[in-house]
Amino acid sequence: MRKEELIAFENSSTKLNKEKKEKPSFNFEEYKSIIYTALFYSFGLFIGAYFYKISSSETLDLLLKPEEQSVISLFISNFCIYFSLFVLVVFLGFCLIGYPIINIIPTVIGIVTGIKSAYLYINFSEKGIGYSLIMLIPYVALLLTVLAFTINLSSTLSKKLINITKNTDEPIELDVKPYIRKYLVLALCIMITTLIEACLTSLLFTVVAI
Repeated sequence: MRKEELIAFENSSTKLNKEKKEKPSFNFEEYKSIIYTALFYSFGLFIGAYFYKISSSETLDLLLKPEEQSVISLFISNFCIYFSLFVLVVFLGFCLIGYPIINIIPTVIGIVTGIKSAYLYINFSEKGIGYSLIMLIPYVALLLTVLAFTINLSSTLSKKLINITKNTDEPIELDVKPYIRKYLVLALCIMITTLIEACLTSLLFTVVAI
């Protein structure tokens, strides 16, 4: 092998090894909170479906039966619920006990979604599944995505507060402005998600009515 070819071969090998080293790997710690959110939500789905199965009644069915509402009514009612959950997650971020209990939120969402899905499937079979796929699951997925990032942010903030209280040797200042800015963006996402749900639900209700 000529000298020039040998040098070129060594350079290409060095470049290949460097690219392998620089190849990004999955960082579990970075996405741990989001993964836990999905797991706790899935656990809530199972609990909710089982709860409906063992406690279904006419009264519960009347509460779960979808009703046609105007866009404004849907937006106001859903926004109150979604924003309350969002505020609760934010509040837990500023609490020392927030990090250990914050995943209660996706569990509750999973339980409610599981109850609604079980009601639709048991009472309307295939039509119920179709209704869930069009009128329930997409909006829950949007809400859960926004809340997952909010939970991730609040978990990080809560853990930092815990570390600060443990470190008694020297005072540590915590700048909360970056967190507040991110919370405001996520609050806007909650509002947009609610508006999308209200508009599409009102538009599709007569088409997908059960």
